[in-house]
Amino acid sequence: MRTDGRMSYKDFVFPVVPYAIRISEKRNISNRTVPYGGSVVEDLGKTARVISGEGELYGEDCIGDFIRLKSVMAKGGGGMLYIPSQSPVYAVFESLELICSDSEDVVRYSFRFTESFEKSDRTERRIRGDGKSCLWDISYRYGIDIDSLVLMNPHIRRPDTEIKCSERINLC
Repeated sequence: MRTDGRMSYKDFVFPVVPYAIRISEKRNISNRTVPYGGSVVEDLGKTARVISGEGELYGEDCIGDFIRLKSVMAKGGGGMLYIPSQSPVYAVFESLELICSDSEDVVRYSFRFTESFEKSDRTERRIRGDGKSCLWDISYRYGIDIDSLVLMNPHIRRPDTEIKCSERINLC
């Protein structure tokens, strides 16, 4: 589900974009000691991104909105997380916290998602190559980050190679 300028996860569209969204990325670095007092630093690759933040729900049904968000989290499993001005992320809803408010018409909350690299839960969206486009063209056409598109299509070695008509491209 794409929502212009709004945040969504699975079938829940946040009525108000959270006022604080943090996306943390880091690499898995190992520092090993070797014989005779030396050390070796190894870069073991990228770890899963963590998306966290805080927001507020307003209006007469703000408690209902929070309960609906809580039920999406309770279902478990992963889903597509759309964040304004970011590439979609396949993520797992890790935590949701209600922060007490002094008003009946305002619910404050915090959340945390963790990116998932598993494709088994993911509903895949695919297209066929057209014989004249490459991954760069598809990235631009569908608004998908080129790095994400390359990761989702390991069978395509170079993003600037034309994709055959019979070849399938994963978009999510």
